[in-house]
Amino acid sequence: MRQKSQTVHEGGERKLQAVDYDKCIYNCLLTKKKFIGRGLRYLYLFKNQICIGKSPYVQIPERQLRISSELRIQWTYTKNKLKSVIFQVSGQQYEYHGTNDQLRELKQKCALYVFQIKIQDEYQAESVLGKGSYATVLELTNLYTNKQYAAKCIDQQRINEKKNGYKQLQQEIETMRILSERKHDNILQLHELYIGNQNFYLVMEMAKGGSLLTLMKKRQTLFSRSDIKLIMKQLLEGLEFIHNHNIMHRDLKPENILFMNKDLESLVIADFGLAQSVDSHPYTYPKCGTPGFVAPEILEQDSELARYTVSCDIFSAGVILYVLLIGEPLFEKKDRKEQLELNRKCEINLSKFPSDQLDDLEKDLLMKMLSKNPEFRWSANNLLKHKFFVSEDSIESEVDFYKLNNIAILKKHAMPTFSKNPFIQFGKNNSLVRDNTQTISLRQRNCTLVMQTNLRFDKSSQEQLNTEQVNGMGSFNLYKDEINQTNP
Repeated sequence: MRQKSQTVHEGGERKLQAVDYDKCIYNCLLTKKKFIGRGLRYLYLFKNQICIGKSPYVQIPERQLRISSELRIQWTYTKNKLKSVIFQVSGQQYEYHGTNDQLRELKQKCALYVFQIKIQDEYQAESVLGKGSYATVLELTNLYTNKQYAAKCIDQQRINEKKNGYKQLQQEIETMRILSERKHDNILQLHELYIGNQNFYLVMEMAKGGSLLTLMKKRQTLFSRSDIKLIMKQLLEGLEFIHNHNIMHRDLKPENILFMNKDLESLVIADFGLAQSVDSHPYTYPKCGTPGFVAPEILEQDSELARYTVSCDIFSAGVILYVLLIGEPLFEKKDRKEQLELNRKCEINLSKFPSDQLDDLEKDLLMKMLSKNPEFRWSANNLLKHKFFVSEDSIESEVDFYKLNNIAILKKHAMPTFSKNPFIQFGKNNSLVRDNTQTISLRQRNCTLVMQTNLRFDKSSQEQLNTEQVNGMGSFNLYKDEINQTNP
């Protein structure tokens, strides 16, 4: 029978606390060096602590380390293989040895829960993918698997100077941890966590296909109806997964929708920097988002005790659908204050569009997503059952119900061509998106990597940085603070 431990060891301090070994998510057998020889140690990983004992399921573990912001893990290497793990807490260090396979598996299991140190021992920086107010996104290569990752490098000083900045970072990590534990094809996965002298590092999957915004800016035609259906179906499936965990993204926009490869079927939702649990009230930043995409109920909040629901993401997804169908911003004004006012009022008139530009089926879907009243918006689950997403054969059989005279309008396989990018107005509107044509000089990038990270820099990649552009990978909303401070 598994026993419960009654003591907690944190440095020299002891606190009474029972441990339920049935909640253990991983265990392994390691060794500890003694003055003469080695001794076996049984390690048990929980979501909130790590227990280490001389015997299996021991009543009083030798070590019981609470997983907190103070706990650190360091890995030692020999000949490209893991040699030992060192737990650091309250000025104390506890080192345990194992085989490379044992430690690799332990590293993988701990990756989402504990901050590791010395990221340069595991990764090499290749290039800068994006830069925001509080963070830089780097392309990394794992030194042992050669697999590519993206790391969101968050400046510790700047995040601590921002009101509730560290609290929001904790929420972002917790959100990605929850979503990555269960995994979903349409959610960008968190791989592991590191901390350096100046930065927090969130190592994530590498989305090589770029952002939806990047694809939009490259096009000379609108997306076909089948492509729009494919994009929106994946987006709503990702939202359904997020919302099933009672989490709001709160910053959906084309820049935060990425593709794992060049295939449109590889869509993932990214950047959970403003994500919040509906039940985590009061919200860290009650008024936040991106102008032109944020739900009107968020803009209308004047109290720090404001409440809203996951339907705020449905509105943002509806704006994205509108942009894909029309090729223009939904709320467009030169002045950002005017744009926010239009966004807040949310007076949407779809009847102005002729049926060959926006058919009744598309209008119906849009209105179920863009209702000003969040209670009238459909859930992601219900939207996926909308006739817009059914097969072409089913759509054709229901044409009479929608009183459409021309099935070709509904299918929209033959898309018009344009002399200019149909999304040009959307791309030029700097209230909506960041200018992604900006380049960063080689000197600036070297400074970023040398001053803000502890990573080695591959010299062979430096020549590419002279002309490489910053894309939407892991972008950060430059307007979050302005929205928080704006009272439209």
